[in-house]
Amino acid sequence: MKSLVFLLIYATFFSFDLYHDHADGVPMQHVWHELLMFAFTIFGIIALSIKITKQRKKLSLLKLELDQEKTTNTEWKAKSLGAATLIRQLIDEQFALWHLSQSEKDVALLLIKGFSMKEIAEIRSTQEKTVRQQAMSIYKKSSLSGRQQLAAFFLEDILAEPETRPKT
Repeated sequence: MKSLVFLLIYATFFSFDLYHDHADGVPMQHVWHELLMFAFTIFGIIALSIKITKQRKKLSLLKLELDQEKTTNTEWKAKSLGAATLIRQLIDEQFALWHLSQSEKDVALLLIKGFSMKEIAEIRSTQEKTVRQQAMSIYKKSSLSGRQQLAAFFLEDILAEPETRPKT
C-alpha cells in the first residue's frame, strides 16, 4: 500500500514536471524521455493496484473460510460435549476399577492423548523416570502391555463401525 501511495505521489510530480518542461520549451527528447518514465510509473500503479485488489480478495476469502471453520469447530464442540463428558466419566470409572492413584490417572490420560514420556514429565513438572514408573504401574494394574493397548482399550469400541461393535 505504501508503494502505491509513493507511486501516485511520484506520478503527480512527474505530471507537473512534464507540464512545466513542455511550457518552458525544454527539448522534446527530454520531454519524451520523461513521458516514457511517466508511462512506466502509471503502469506500475495499475499493476500494483491489481495486485493489491487480488490480495484483498484473497484475504477476504481466507477470513470467510476461517469464520466458517470457527463456526464448524464451535458446532462440533457443542455436539460432542455431552459425549465427551460421558466418555470422560467412563474413563474415570475404569481408572477407579484399576485402583489408579490420582498421579497415575493424570499420566494415563496424557498417555491416551499421545504425549511422550518427556512431554508428560514437563507438563507434570516431574522427572521422566517418575513418569515411566507411573506408566509401568498403570500397565500392571490394568493388565495392559503398553501405551497402544491403553489407548485402544478406551478408543477401540468408540471408533469401531456400528455393525462390528460388541452387542450388549
